[in-house]
Amino acid sequence: MNFVLYLLAVLASVVVLVMVHELGHFLIARLVGVKATEFFVGFGPRLWSFRRGDTEYGIKWILVGGYVKILGMNPDEEVDPEDWPHSYRGVPHWKRLCIVLAGSLFHVILALVLAFSAIYLLGVPNPDRPSTVIAEVGRYMEDGVEETPAWKAGLKEGDRILAVDGREVSDWWEMRDYIRLNPGREVVLTVKRGRETLDIPVVLAVREDGSGYLGVSPLEGKDRYGLGGALIQTGRWFLQASYGVFYGIYRMFSWSTFKQLLGISEPTAERPVTVVGASRLAGRVAAYGAFYFLNFLGFILLFLAYVNLLPLPPLDGGHLLVILVEKVSGREVDLRKLYPVAVVVIAFFVTMFVLTLRLDIFSPIQLP
Repeated sequence: MNFVLYLLAVLASVVVLVMVHELGHFLIARLVGVKATEFFVGFGPRLWSFRRGDTEYGIKWILVGGYVKILGMNPDEEVDPEDWPHSYRGVPHWKRLCIVLAGSLFHVILALVLAFSAIYLLGVPNPDRPSTVIAEVGRYMEDGVEETPAWKAGLKEGDRILAVDGREVSDWWEMRDYIRLNPGREVVLTVKRGRETLDIPVVLAVREDGSGYLGVSPLEGKDRYGLGGALIQTGRWFLQASYGVFYGIYRMFSWSTFKQLLGISEPTAERPVTVVGASRLAGRVAAYGAFYFLNFLGFILLFLAYVNLLPLPPLDGGHLLVILVEKVSGREVDLRKLYPVAVVVIAFFVTMFVLTLRLDIFSPIQLP
């Protein structure tokens, strides 16, 4: 059952990531007056569809992505003369440029929305400023036999310590210092648990160095930002994440990565992953909290956006290169002559996918 749920989650992730990209192409094509004849989730035989206006919408059997069909974008497609002004090849270069860029632009916009939401709504975790909320209650002392004072007293994860012996504590360091200075004493912790406020007596343990010990670890503190500050932090995140993506693309085409994929050297964390590996990592990252999970999704979206802009047919960047060449030369490029290049590019990425999938299955990346 867990495997089935995991597989469904992977498929759903692929569909969402791909369809956000295709939605960008679709909406901008409609905006600049170019017809989109099909908008489908999945590939293969039709499962269900309906037509509205010039577009057929629907679902196909193989749910591993989806596509939008822009009229005239395929050089082998015959376009009726009356439809030519509303086809990809029948509009000015700037409109083609907007259509091609839209897919990656939508990925970037969604990544920024996720990052901003995490920063503004959740706050940025700050490990240097732990909160007074208990993240973990240790059960045993260092000897592995005696239970910790916190465990004996019934403290729980999520409890917020408000005061010690009636003295309000503003941060974790203040509370920790008080605990350390009172070894062996009974102290009263005022704790917020859900909607209740409890006074819990605790007899502190004595460590080998003579300091007091409670046996809990704190939840990370968070830096909160207003609207302006969150926008600035989102901009910083975008620059840092973009640098990480560019470095990841560089690593993807490096000889050291090829050696890992071919089994010549041991795989490391600095290697590409397929959707299987990314989904597994997403599950691990989610365990650290929503902030980290949203940032991870944002990074994946940026990676897809930038990879799609590589100047290689049949990627969006290949179409951009054609538009640039046509604009500079003043002559139309015969896209059919680029088919061999597109086949080589597709074969390269398929080979990369298969080799990387092998590592994702048998040597998955382990997070600390």
